[in-house]
Amino acid sequence: MTRIIIISIIVLLSLAKSFGQNQEPITIGQKYTIESEILNESREYWVYLPSDYGNSKYDYPVMYLLDGQEHFHQITGVVNHMSRLVPRMPRMIIVGIVSTDNDRLRDYTPNQIEILPNGGGADQFTIFLKNELISKIENDFRTNDYRLLFGHSLAAVCLNHIFTNQNELFNVYFAADPAIFVDPTIAKDLESYISKQDTVKSNYFLSVCGLVDSTTIVPNVKLSKRIESKYSDKINWDFKFYSNEDHISMTLKAMYDALEKLYSDYKIPGTYIHSFDKESILNHIKKNEDRYKIHIALPEQLVNEYAMHFCTKQKYDDALDLLQLNLENYKAPYETYYFIGQVYSMKGDKSKALQSYEKSYGIKEIWDVKDKIEKIKNE
Repeated sequence: MTRIIIISIIVLLSLAKSFGQNQEPITIGQKYTIESEILNESREYWVYLPSDYGNSKYDYPVMYLLDGQEHFHQITGVVNHMSRLVPRMPRMIIVGIVSTDNDRLRDYTPNQIEILPNGGGADQFTIFLKNELISKIENDFRTNDYRLLFGHSLAAVCLNHIFTNQNELFNVYFAADPAIFVDPTIAKDLESYISKQDTVKSNYFLSVCGLVDSTTIVPNVKLSKRIESKYSDKINWDFKFYSNEDHISMTLKAMYDALEKLYSDYKIPGTYIHSFDKESILNHIKKNEDRYKIHIALPEQLVNEYAMHFCTKQKYDDALDLLQLNLENYKAPYETYYFIGQVYSMKGDKSKALQSYEKSYGIKEIWDVKDKIEKIKNE
């Protein structure tokens, strides 16, 4: 009993140091431009990288935001919040595509119609996304094949058009308050596409706000009801109505709710941690990898916490198995090597403890690692 209490104190002190001294920095974003031959113009885009990007080995999903200048900061904040410390979704790269009043009318509407005479460029814009921007992002950054697209208002009209005509381009579509009232063909084409598929592989999230009988809302509500009544067995989808939000305020809630729904089973259940069930933790990670077809890497700090928690029950080998995840996912996991040294020290294996402490020290001197090395050498 005394031994367990001592180990618990060591664990708590170690984790307190981790929380206080080595919090991951939050990435704000970087501006870039791309010279588009397809659009015959220069387009600006902003890129958010996850806080562990520089120290990780693995590839990331990418979320693309239409009207990026309007939504970049709020959505990167939501994704960072939901994925950073105790993850409820994967960490991901976010690309915000900047638009202006002129090019958004051109790019986001598939047809030239009377109320939007400058429209009709959605197909060209889709080609730009597919052949130029996505290709550049995948060339410049470590990405996998899992892509998400967010569009609000008129941008969601373009999103629906891409969903209908280039569905395989994205795995997930977030349509926030789409202005499909401007062109009746948008809803008809989307429904027609779904009706002809055996199964729609991508996920579709539709959200609207305002008064349910508003002329701008009715087409979206009707579309949601038709999908629910006719095609729910064909597509993974969800519909949210925000009666107390306006066209602008609804986007933050819509994004949060959609991500929570999409990744509802992503978070590792606390029961696995509290019951010291290593196999269930590893199986949960594998299940998520199979479901989303991406590599799942938990934050380094979180895995270290799990491992130290296992040590309170003297489950040292299970703790080492968990810490191995960090060695596979991160380039210079000096904290992890430190905690591996802690585990071997608790096991009484001074030789391996020394090796691990020295690996940690060789990358970066943290906490009392130098003292631990000297103590083992002097014993």
